[in-house]
Amino acid sequence: MMSRSVSQTVLVHLVIFIYLTDSLLASSSGAGEPKVRCKEAEKQAWLNIKEELHDKYSLLSSWGKEEEKRECCEWIGVGCDNNSGHVTKLDLSFPTNFGRDHDDWPLEGNISSSLVDLHLLNYLDVSNIYFYGNSIPSFIGTLSRLRYLNLSSTSLVGEIPSKLAKLSTLQFLYLTYNWHLNIKKLKWILRLSSFQLLDLSFTNMSLANDWVFVVNNLPHLLTNLLLRDCNLPDMVPKSSLSLVNSSTVLVVLDLSLNHLSASIFQLLFNYNRSLVVYLDLSYNNFKGPIPKAFKNMAVLTYLHLSASHFQG
Repeated sequence: MMSRSVSQTVLVHLVIFIYLTDSLLASSSGAGEPKVRCKEAEKQAWLNIKEELHDKYSLLSSWGKEEEKRECCEWIGVGCDNNSGHVTKLDLSFPTNFGRDHDDWPLEGNISSSLVDLHLLNYLDVSNIYFYGNSIPSFIGTLSRLRYLNLSSTSLVGEIPSKLAKLSTLQFLYLTYNWHLNIKKLKWILRLSSFQLLDLSFTNMSLANDWVFVVNNLPHLLTNLLLRDCNLPDMVPKSSLSLVNSSTVLVVLDLSLNHLSASIFQLLFNYNRSLVVYLDLSYNNFKGPIPKAFKNMAVLTYLHLSASHFQG
C-alpha cells in the first residue's frame, strides 16, 4: 500500500508540474498563440502600399489591420525571412491582358514610396499593374538589397532613372511591354556587375546609339539579353567601334523584330560562340545568303531566322 501511495503522489506532482510548466510557457508566449513574425513598421509600410492601389477584385483582402490579419507574413504576395521575420519579397504579378483593356487590370495606382521602409526587400514584382502612365520613381534605385525587379507591362513612360544603376546586387531586371518607356542610353547597365538577365523587349530604344558598345561589353555574369521589338538603331557597317575579343558570355540573345541589317553580324560573331544556345534574329532586314559562321556556334540549339529576308 505504501508503494502504491508513493507512486500516486509522484504521479500527482508530475501532473501538477506539467500543468504549471505549460501555464508558464503559455503566459510568456501570448497565451499559447503562435508567435507573430510580422514587424509592425513593415506592416504599416504594406498598408501604405495598399492604399496607393485600386484593388477592384479584392486580391489584397488578406492585407488589413484586423486582429485576424495581424501576421503580414501570411498576406498574399508577401514573403518574409523565416528566421528574422523581416519582409524580403513582394510579388503582385496577377495576370492581365497587357494593357489592351484597362478594365481588365486587377490592380492600378501608384508605386508607393513606402517600399523604402522595407530595408531587406530583395524581390519586387509589380508587373501587370496599371501605373497610370507614370515614370519609374527614382527611389527604386535606393532599394539596395534588390536581386529581382520586374516592372513589366505597367504602362510606365519616360526615361530610366540614373539611380537604377546603383542597384549593385540586382541580378534580374524585366521592363518589358512598356512601349512608351524611352531608353536613350544603356551604359548604366555596365555598372551592374551582378546582372544575369536583362529583358527590355517592347520598349523604345530608338535613340540608344550606345547599344552596340554596351552589348559588346556586358557584365561578365549576364547570360540572357532580350531586346525584342525595341526599334534598335541599326549598326553602321564597318563601324570604327572596337569589337576585338568580346568577353561577353551570352547564352540567350533575342534581337528579333528590330529591322536590323546584316552589319549586325560583325558584332554577333565576335561573341564567345561556344556559349550561345538560343539566338533569335527573326523579322530583321538581312540580305544575301545565311552566314556560314553560324556553323561555328558549337552549342547553338535554337536559331530563329524567319522573315529576315535571307536569300538562298
